[in-house]
Amino acid sequence: MVSMRTLIAAVIVSAVLLSPLLRAQAPAPAAPLPLYAAEHSANLATLRAAGTIVMGARYADVDLVVVTAATEADARRLFEDDPSIAAGTFTLDVHRFAVFHPGLVGTPPAPK
Repeated sequence: MVSMRTLIAAVIVSAVLLSPLLRAQAPAPAAPLPLYAAEHSANLATLRAAGTIVMGARYADVDLVVVTAATEADARRLFEDDPSIAAGTFTLDVHRFAVFHPGLVGTPPAPK
């Protein structure tokens, strides 16, 4: 009868001996992650630093950035110099965002 200690040792030795074979048959590496425009990130960082961005989120294939602005036109102007939007890499749709239940998000800060 084989002891538990001998069985464990056999499993460890087998794993050590088989690991080079398993590595050799590992699947090909995944495709590289997508790249994003740094200029777009810099524009968002500027808006965050100014306290203009209330929150950002991603759902499905859509990014959502909630900003404070007096009017829709003012909200659009915040992104008019964004190089990724100007180049057509990203598109801009502006809609009024009215919080009806603040939950964890809270209400937007008062304009300065």
